[in-house]
Amino acid sequence: MAKDPSRKKPGAGRPEIWASGGQRPPFDLRALGRAGLYLARQGVAPIHAWAARRLRAVAIDVKDGQRRIPAEKLGRASRFVPSHLRVAGWVKTLAATLSHASATADPDVRRGNALVAEIQPHLWDAASPTPPEPSELAPALAPGAVAPVVLPEPKLLPPGDDPLASIRSEIGAGPMRDPVPEPDQPPAPPGPVAEGAIQVSGYAIGWATVLLALPYGLGRGVWLWAAGRDLRQIGADD
Repeated sequence: MAKDPSRKKPGAGRPEIWASGGQRPPFDLRALGRAGLYLARQGVAPIHAWAARRLRAVAIDVKDGQRRIPAEKLGRASRFVPSHLRVAGWVKTLAATLSHASATADPDVRRGNALVAEIQPHLWDAASPTPPEPSELAPALAPGAVAPVVLPEPKLLPPGDDPLASIRSEIGAGPMRDPVPEPDQPPAPPGPVAEGAIQVSGYAIGWATVLLALPYGLGRGVWLWAAGRDLRQIGADD
């Protein structure tokens, strides 16, 4: 009986493993474990990266005073509440920790390092403007003119440093004025010890969340294997 050349061959358009008679690739527990770990890391890393970027944006808002609680609403409790600059530094530290957690969980090393470089800079790293030179401020003088004499500004005593305070208290001159509170100062950038603590904490958080997400990775690996995916190829190039 002659064969019809227009008739399609059996198995045409089907995956090779199906056309050869099998329905699924070989099941390997070691390959499943490796694929499950890879899928768990791939699922956890973007969550940490999103949280790190979001927290850094919140820290910038707090630094600029957008989320600052007015002292009038706090009342007497304002002295026990940390300044908004310190809170911004704490939030940024948490963002840096999560960036290291994302870099630990992310299978792509370059992407993880790029995230750390994006989150790590200090919030107050902007260079202060350099004062202009005196020659730039002084106006040009005509030939033969005498330069004006500039007297220094009078130095005021710091708040609370009153040399007559003891005398006034003895003669009952009345209550003294409350010292003017000093303006909030931004926190210093973290030192080597703090940077090491941030990295170790991020490393621990990254692997802890990966282990928590491991059942999800294993389940997804079994699902992909049932759909015809070879587990040995998942994460093999990383």
